[in-house]
Amino acid sequence: MRSRLLFTIAAVSLVLAGCSSQPDAIVSASEPNDKETHAPVASTSTSVSATSSVEAAAVSPTLKASGQDWADSKIQAWLDNSGIKSVKGFYPPNNLMISWSGSEPGHLEIVLDNSYRFNQDGVLQSYERPTDELRIMGLVMFESIGEQSPELESVTFATENGKYSGTYSRARTGADPNDRDAWAEEKYVQWLDSMNDTYESFCGATIKKLATYRSCIPTDPHAYIDSVESPDFGELVVTLAPGNWQDNTYDTKSLPGVNFVSGNMMLKINSKAHGNEQVEKLTVIVEGSDETSTEFKNHPPE
Repeated sequence: MRSRLLFTIAAVSLVLAGCSSQPDAIVSASEPNDKETHAPVASTSTSVSATSSVEAAAVSPTLKASGQDWADSKIQAWLDNSGIKSVKGFYPPNNLMISWSGSEPGHLEIVLDNSYRFNQDGVLQSYERPTDELRIMGLVMFESIGEQSPELESVTFATENGKYSGTYSRARTGADPNDRDAWAEEKYVQWLDSMNDTYESFCGATIKKLATYRSCIPTDPHAYIDSVESPDFGELVVTLAPGNWQDNTYDTKSLPGVNFVSGNMMLKINSKAHGNEQVEKLTVIVEGSDETSTEFKNHPPE
């Protein structure tokens, strides 16, 4: 793989999110599935005192939602957002959903019929596996209802016989948004977890440490992140160490490595985070140089 995988999930999402209109009733209740573990935290540095505006910001939602009624409401919200009356109206393999439950607060488990077959539409890469497809299905659901469901932590899709399973998670650490070090660590965790979502099968290893990713793709500037800091609420400053990523595959005249990292990290972190947990401004610098790139969630007016 030498083409960037930045848009892989988005492309598959368009396929999985499609729907038709078949009016069957909602089904319910299933056995819970195991959750995935998340990546370790990043090294961070200097704290900055919280301002009054930071203190007023919303803290990560308390996880109180669970049970069958809650699970039913999440499925119904997805149906409503998709403009269909039944899960049978989704394109395959989403239309194979037969039951769902919420045994733990914020964690939704969805069961698929055993007739599920991996990559029937042929859109996934050759190295991807059923876990990737099921995880993407969770991402598609998050993209539909995640903003209106801040309590939602994870979505697991699994076949009834337990043969296949995949989980998409927000990868929260419970960081206090007023604690600059803790918040920066959480953003790093969410970024690395998102990288694992995309690259676990490609690299043939669960990416819990940056060194694992570097050994897989040594020319990618993401693999040389040296520190992640948060100077102010909603802001991250990422420092890259020099290395053989410079003037290499992912550091070109048309797209400098710092630009690649700032845009991609913003996208991946904010796909995991919710509302005030998201990064508003992300700056990438290269240690010992004047190379820099800043990405904004919402670009300021000219």
